[in-house]
Amino acid sequence: MIKGSSKYRELVEKIEGIYTVETLSERLKLDRNKAVYVIHKLRKLGYVKTYYGSGKKRSYSISLRNSNLKSISYVDVINKISPIKLAYSDDYYIHGRVPSYEETLIYALQKRDIRYLVASLALFKKISNWSFLYNLAKKKDLVVEITALYDIAKKVVKKVRKMPKKFVNQAIKKRTKKAIYIIKPLSSKDFKDIEKKWNIYIPLNLSDLEDYKMRVKR
Repeated sequence: MIKGSSKYRELVEKIEGIYTVETLSERLKLDRNKAVYVIHKLRKLGYVKTYYGSGKKRSYSISLRNSNLKSISYVDVINKISPIKLAYSDDYYIHGRVPSYEETLIYALQKRDIRYLVASLALFKKISNWSFLYNLAKKKDLVVEITALYDIAKKVVKKVRKMPKKFVNQAIKKRTKKAIYIIKPLSSKDFKDIEKKWNIYIPLNLSDLEDYKMRVKR
């Protein structure tokens, strides 16, 4: 086993990412008990954040940046809420404040990445300042895209708060005559109704959303 905090720091630099006990055990080629011990030691040094996914299964974010309690990333916000855990490879860190769910949702959409989109759907159950979200989306020309993703979230995420009619009406006004892509050239086989409603191609299917314990029938 590794001894000394400097050795653990070197280890974290090499294995930075998100793990379960099993995947960490496999990565380090250790048995399960030793992998649990490594997680315990890294947590004491401030390098581990624990998250709970579906079925209360634990996953562990291992990163040197976890030891900096004065900074937080958008991925931190998403991973705390979503059953899909994101890696921290190129994430942006905010200092001195906790980013809102509204701005985190906009950030995730701007990544134009399937995994970010899937994970960020969980944020809709935490959105409370719809005016703030609308203003952010308007500034980035993402109002229609946010509304389309909201319609998907309503189908698969429990306890999503109702979007105000004013937001929906503004999105209707902003629909384009020519269909737009969220991630070109991807479109959906399962959400054709939402694509047609908002004239937008959605890069998600039901198979992408299984971690949400589907609320809709296939």
